[in-house]
Amino acid sequence: MFQYFKKVIQMNKIHKNYFIKDGYESRLQPLYFNDNVQETIYQPDVYPLAEYLGTGFDCKYIVDIGCGSGEKLAAIFPKYQIIGIDYGTNIKECQNRWSFGKWLEHDLDKPGRVPVSKDIFSKAIIICADVIEHLTHPKYLLNNLKYMMDYAPVFLLSTPERDLVRGTKDVGPHANQHHIREWNMNEFIQLLNYFNLSVEFSGLTVNNNRDLAKKTILAILKKNRNSADKMSNSLKIVALMATYNEEDILYNSVKRLRDQGIYVYLIDNWSTDSTHIIIEEMQKQGLILGFERFPSQGPSKFYCWQDLLHRVELLAGQMDADWFIHHDVDEIRTTPWPNINLHDGICKVDHMGFNAIDHTAITFHPVDNLFISASNFEDHFKYYEFGKRPGHFTQIKAWKNMGIPVDLMQSGGHQVCFEGRCIFPYKFLLKHYPIRSQAHGEKKIFQDRQPRWHPHERQMGWHTQYDLLKPGCSFLRDPNELNYFEENEFNNEYLVERLSGIGILR
Repeated sequence: MFQYFKKVIQMNKIHKNYFIKDGYESRLQPLYFNDNVQETIYQPDVYPLAEYLGTGFDCKYIVDIGCGSGEKLAAIFPKYQIIGIDYGTNIKECQNRWSFGKWLEHDLDKPGRVPVSKDIFSKAIIICADVIEHLTHPKYLLNNLKYMMDYAPVFLLSTPERDLVRGTKDVGPHANQHHIREWNMNEFIQLLNYFNLSVEFSGLTVNNNRDLAKKTILAILKKNRNSADKMSNSLKIVALMATYNEEDILYNSVKRLRDQGIYVYLIDNWSTDSTHIIIEEMQKQGLILGFERFPSQGPSKFYCWQDLLHRVELLAGQMDADWFIHHDVDEIRTTPWPNINLHDGICKVDHMGFNAIDHTAITFHPVDNLFISASNFEDHFKYYEFGKRPGHFTQIKAWKNMGIPVDLMQSGGHQVCFEGRCIFPYKFLLKHYPIRSQAHGEKKIFQDRQPRWHPHERQMGWHTQYDLLKPGCSFLRDPNELNYFEENEFNNEYLVERLSGIGILR
């Protein structure tokens, strides 16, 4: 009993300080923040992300709590109906300046519910960017958020990350006289959890359009009591995997999928290495659902990608499965949730009512010639860059079996198309490992690929990704020109980029 009361006293103390570390001194009263005189755009990716997610969740409204001057909302109208909430000169400026939207006055630092109906919240993406740090009593805002998230699909909440902006020794009050207090990441997530808000994702986003430094916390909140959290994971998911001379990674690529509960059906384009032997061994071990050599009549002079895609389309119409993945051997797919594997992530998407999945692509490059064939390629290759070619931004390669024909050929395999397609708003991650060493690059590009491109497909503009590569070029990259991949750090620093692709081409 003593321990219980001790915990209650401790929680009350933490609540009073809003989960900020002991010894931190908040400002008693902030200066009013007049957004109308600011030239700097703070958290510039938050509004494009809201626009992107609004499309995926079929929303009609953007509700901006603490909308300031409304400048960033002007770029979103008329795609969405706009509702801005603020007080003082900020809201008066919006009311006088903008002919669109509803501009509602409400002081977030006082008790009372935000004056928006639950029917609007149910069809709205809600934004509260660069606001909570200005409030003397953030509990009023957070209680409002709890109510809103009974109805709204997504809430985007951002605030400066104190340790990154001020340093870990900051004890407040800090130099910005508009701010009452600031949190670090751990404190802020604890605060949201305390108010029973469901954090779907959290990480960093750029602070402003000048510095572009990742020093701002972004929390993406999901709807309360989300039924997807109680789903059953019983779907049969099949990866349809075409292969040609991938003996160095084939076994581990298949094994990784099987370990996550994904079935694999292989289509071998008459490989000339030991691929067929590896396939026969995997078949004995029960690692693959089945395999075939394509085309059935024997090896062809050209690499006929259109025909292979058509074969994948036919198989998807014939096989008994709930979902399919159009999967290459040199790829690894991961879900946007760090602790949910691929099978369970697809089950979650299915349960939420979506039937297709897009991906953000990152490409891993060799920085040495030390990769050992048949070893774990994910563990070896650590240096990557974001894909920046147009095709990298459309990777809709997982879909639900709707019992209707699908089309992969039109897009060259970049996206599956079918009637009633409904794409999950958050992208999965596609990790691509096309080249594994200098020798591998030379053989793959100059022997296995370029001489075998189909002339008709080349005329269509396909297979151009290796055109600039000539014999004698180096396939090894300087690690200083690439990013080092560490999963937790990547998920945290590139939250917006990985979930939406926004910011990659900045």
